[in-house]
Amino acid sequence: MPRINFPDGFDFGVATSAFQIEGAWDADGKGPSVWDTFGHTPGKVHDDVPGDVACDHYHRFRDDVALLKDLGVDSYRFSLSWPRILPDGTGAVNRKGLDFYKELVDELLEAGIAPNVTLYHWDLPQALEDRGGWPNRDVAGWFADYAALVFDEFHGLVPRWSTLNEPIALWVGYGMGAFAPGRADERAGRQAMHHALLAHGRALEAFRAGGDAEAEIGIVLDIWKRHPATASVADHDAAERGDDESFRFFLDPLLLGGYRDRLVRRLTERGVMPETRPEDFELIARPVDYLGLNVYSRVVASAADAEQRWWVAGDAHPGGNFLDNGMEFYPKSVYDAIRMVTGEYGFDRPLYVTENGVSDALGDDAAHPIDDAERIRYVAGFLSWIAKAVEEGADVRGYYLWSLMDNYEWSAGFSQRFGLYHVDTRTLARTPKRSAHWYRDVIAARGFDPAALP
Repeated sequence: MPRINFPDGFDFGVATSAFQIEGAWDADGKGPSVWDTFGHTPGKVHDDVPGDVACDHYHRFRDDVALLKDLGVDSYRFSLSWPRILPDGTGAVNRKGLDFYKELVDELLEAGIAPNVTLYHWDLPQALEDRGGWPNRDVAGWFADYAALVFDEFHGLVPRWSTLNEPIALWVGYGMGAFAPGRADERAGRQAMHHALLAHGRALEAFRAGGDAEAEIGIVLDIWKRHPATASVADHDAAERGDDESFRFFLDPLLLGGYRDRLVRRLTERGVMPETRPEDFELIARPVDYLGLNVYSRVVASAADAEQRWWVAGDAHPGGNFLDNGMEFYPKSVYDAIRMVTGEYGFDRPLYVTENGVSDALGDDAAHPIDDAERIRYVAGFLSWIAKAVEEGADVRGYYLWSLMDNYEWSAGFSQRFGLYHVDTRTLARTPKRSAHWYRDVIAARGFDPAALP
C-alpha cells in the first residue's frame, strides 16, 4: 500500500471536553452541571465515582498544553463549561471561570496551537435543568445569551468555534435516561433535540452579530451509519429508522430545511413528534462555515434485535472485525460519512473530522497498556480513508483524534480509556502511550507508511 500523505494546511489535532478532564467541579465559583448531579447519584456512573476531579486539567492545564506542544498538533479542540462561566446558566458572570479559559487560550496561542472551542459538550447548568432543561423552549434564548457573552470575551482569539457537540446525547439523557439528567421520556427527548437545533441557530445569529470576520463557526454531529444486517425489508427498515432518528434528525433541518416526511410520520404515530413553529427551520438552516463529523464506526442494524446495545462494549451484536473493546473496526465509515454529507446533502463547505478514536476498555489503571498498537492501527485505518476522500476532492480540512488523555468517560467513568496519554487516576500522572509517539511522527511527516504499522 502506498504512503498516506496529507496536503499542506491540513490540521492535525486532538480533542477533549470540559467535564471529562477539568475536575474542580465546585472550585472558584463554578456552579453544578447536570453531570455533577448525575455522577453524585448512586448507581448512575461506573463504580459510583463522580467526575469531581476527572484529570484535574483545571489546575494542570499548562502541563497539558506542553503535552500538546510536544505532539506538534496544529489545533486543539476543547469545550467550555457553561456553569463555570455562568453558575446559574443565566445572570451573573463568574469572572474566575472566564479567566481560566482566557489563560488556557493564551497558553495555546503562545505554543502556536490554534484553539477550536465548543460552546456545549453536554454539561448543562443544573440551575437550567431545574427550569425545565433542554425540553423547555426557553433554552434556546439562554444558550444564545451565553454564546454572545463568550463570543464577545474571546473576540479575535479563537479562530474556530462549534455551537454544539453531538446533540444526539440529549436523546440519551432525556429519552433513554442513560446520560444526565437521567430522564427516560421519548417525547421530552425529541423535544430536547429540536430545541438544540434552535439553540444552534440562535448562537449562530449571535456569532454573526459579533462580527468576528476572521473566525469560523459550525456544529459537530456524530455519524454512525446503519447498514442492514441482511437484505431483508425488515432489516433495511431498521437501518433507515435508526439513521432518521439519529444523525438525519439534525442533518435534515440543518441542510435540507426540515424533517423528512417519513420521520414526521413515525414520530407522529408514536405521539412524540416535537412541537415546532414555522419560523424554526429558517433559523436552523442558516449556513455554517463548516461541519464537524464525529465518526467511530458503523452500526449493523437488525430488526430481530431492535433492543441491541451496539454502543456497549462486550454486548453481542451483528458485524465483524471486532476490536478488543467489542466495537467493530470499520474505518470506511468515515469515508462513507464524508461522501454522504457532500453527495446526498450537497454540502459544499469545509469538513473536519472532529472526533475519532478507540477505547482500550480493559478496566482500570493496572490493566491499561502503554503499548497500544491496536489504537495505532485503528487511527491509521481512518486516516487512510480520509486521505482517499481528500484525494477525490472532498474538502476535508482537518482531523482531531479523541482524545489527548484518558478521561472521565461519562457514565463509564474511567473504565474506558481513549487517551494518547495514560492517566493514573490515583496520582493523575500523564504517561505517553505508544500511540502518542506514533501520532507525533504522523503530524511531523504529514502522513505515514502503512507498511510500518505495528
